[in-house]
Amino acid sequence: MGRAIDLFVTYRFIKLLTTPFEKTDAFKMGIIDKDGNRTDKTLYKVSEKNAYTILHKLVFNIKKIFSKVPGLRTRLGTYAAALFLLKDTFKEHVEDPKMFEKEFLNYLKENDIELDDTIVEEVTLDNGKLSKGIYVLVQDVVTSGEEADEIDALEGDEVEVFEDTPAADTILGVDVFPVIHKKTKQKIFVSSEDIKEADRFASITYSGLYSFSSGLNNLNEFNLGLINFKDVETSFGPINFCHLEHS
Repeated sequence: MGRAIDLFVTYRFIKLLTTPFEKTDAFKMGIIDKDGNRTDKTLYKVSEKNAYTILHKLVFNIKKIFSKVPGLRTRLGTYAAALFLLKDTFKEHVEDPKMFEKEFLNYLKENDIELDDTIVEEVTLDNGKLSKGIYVLVQDVVTSGEEADEIDALEGDEVEVFEDTPAADTILGVDVFPVIHKKTKQKIFVSSEDIKEADRFASITYSGLYSFSSGLNNLNEFNLGLINFKDVETSFGPINFCHLEHS
């Protein structure tokens, strides 16, 4: 039975991956547009919900990543987070947890898409952990969840790590980490290639406090991981001088 389920999920995965958006039931029912983007149509009918399941959403998002990659050369790390969500979502439905990775690599090979397995990490990991702090997405990131909980995690959005965090998994040789999407306060998963350290050039930060009662002095502590900063209008350029007005 387990092998049969593996084969069924594999078949569905490959079929969705190879079917043009305009030939899917989701497009014909007006659920997605010709580019695979979700429309504002509410799904009432069972047939509509069957045409846009979690599997559809995750595979469609992988196809959209393909459309943004020029030519026939692709970096494996670009798909790590998306494949992790597939693996995590269907982990109790398949016997081989690496099935999606294997079939994805087979798909690339069969379509003569050249693999670039160079790992280009924008962040430095500390003993394999993603350090506490604020990071910026360098590309749109696939998100999971039911339709009502869908998140738009877009290039330029900030994500936060509240403590040094180990990888949730390693997909295609790339580490995948849980982070908090600041705009929505929801947990999403990113690869080490999806993010870079935040470069704040138009923000004001402030130190820790001095406690008169205990004598504890944190005035020399500036930990951006505590979100101890205030962003100002970036169109005016970087802050060069702060003027203190006495009342």
